[in-house]
Amino acid sequence: MFLTDRKAEIVIPQSTESKLNGEASQQDDSSTIAEAQLQLAIACAERRDLAAARRHANIAAEQAASDWPHLEALGILLFQLSEFLSACVVLIQASQNGPLGPEALKVLAALFHRTGETAKARRCLAAMAQLQAITSPSHLQPDRPKILRFRSVEKSRFGIKTNRETGLRYCRLKGGHFSIKNLLDRDRFNLYVATVFGNNLDKSEALPSFDLFMNGVSCPDLDPVGLDNVEAFLAKFPDVPVINPPHKVRRTTRAENARRLGALPHVILPQTELFRLEGPAPAIADQMEAAGLGYPVIVRHRGTQTGKTMAKIDSRAALVEWLSAQPPGTEAYATAFIDCRWQDGYYHKSRVFFIDGELFPVASLASDTWQIHSGDRYRVMSSTPSTQEDENRFLRDPMAYLGEKAIAALYSIHDTIELDFFGIDFTLDSERNVIVFEANAAMRHNFDHAENFPYTRPHLEKVSAAFTAMVERRATTKKSP
Repeated sequence: MFLTDRKAEIVIPQSTESKLNGEASQQDDSSTIAEAQLQLAIACAERRDLAAARRHANIAAEQAASDWPHLEALGILLFQLSEFLSACVVLIQASQNGPLGPEALKVLAALFHRTGETAKARRCLAAMAQLQAITSPSHLQPDRPKILRFRSVEKSRFGIKTNRETGLRYCRLKGGHFSIKNLLDRDRFNLYVATVFGNNLDKSEALPSFDLFMNGVSCPDLDPVGLDNVEAFLAKFPDVPVINPPHKVRRTTRAENARRLGALPHVILPQTELFRLEGPAPAIADQMEAAGLGYPVIVRHRGTQTGKTMAKIDSRAALVEWLSAQPPGTEAYATAFIDCRWQDGYYHKSRVFFIDGELFPVASLASDTWQIHSGDRYRVMSSTPSTQEDENRFLRDPMAYLGEKAIAALYSIHDTIELDFFGIDFTLDSERNVIVFEANAAMRHNFDHAENFPYTRPHLEKVSAAFTAMVERRATTKKSP
């Protein structure tokens, strides 16, 4: 394999570009031409001349015979160069010549998801998980703890991202997990990754003695089966500590959160009900109204964390219209809407992480709309210094910003959920009660906006350091006599 999916590092062949050009021009054999063009494409990509790399890669695809042994590597390279259609064609041809490797299967799954061919994508993910259930560190360090992190591809998928430094594409798991990319200092551990699909882990043999398990499957609304699969594997190792045990994650569905957290003092979590969208839309609307939900009401597909499937519905007619547009059998949550705009005219959403029982402020966004996302930093906050000052006050001293009552309410949420790592998205009402939007571990820690909002960086770095310290403590505890 010439390229990796994460860093987009390129292995440069020994021959120079001029020599390769000469070889290609002197050869009539199409396979030799294809191989020379593939090597040229790699060399150009290393120089970040992506236009030239695409040109050479496409020539290689044109010249390559159907049984050319380097089709798999070429398909992966075409994908990284954003030549998605060509990559898919080449990888499908490679699969007809023999089984694909796990990287090619992952790429092909991402390409199939992109075109809506979910059944084909699922087959690729299943094959990938069977072929490579557990990956090991590239360089094992005997003096460092061995950590096994679990991810599930039962319901999640690999999305297509762009490396900001190289411009090359790579695959990133999306949906229902927390990413450790910016949470964990990997250099301090031997990190193994288990990709769970069905009972594929049962076939794993000669496993090392792990010091710690880390369950990354974080959305029980999306992937309860994945949690079951992880839990079944963990049952075989009762003496190994676990970060975010599946049985605790399982209790953080939206419906269960509304039931448990809404009963806590000074915590408001609006009525939330789950519905299966079967039958005529007016009948489903009747069910929602009979459950006590009025208007406005927020509706969203079960198992989603972003706002893509979410809508605020202001009337019965609008609800019937929305319901009619959903695929039959869809499971959807309906949540009572609370207008929580502050006196400053903005809607606010703050986020805290709990790591090993300690609260860490992460962000406090302001927007002129009720549906607040990170993009509001640039649409609203970048041109409104007062909102940045407000966030900075929250980050510097959450106790002073929120008040003792709200801090106590947040800790009571932690004591109820009991996860080692999770986040809470919330705001305050006029009496400084905590209105909860989300409370689960399926939250991404990132530095995406730290360059443009530099006052956030020190606080984000504290989160990363705290998570790494927690992992180190838990792993060391296992190693102690």
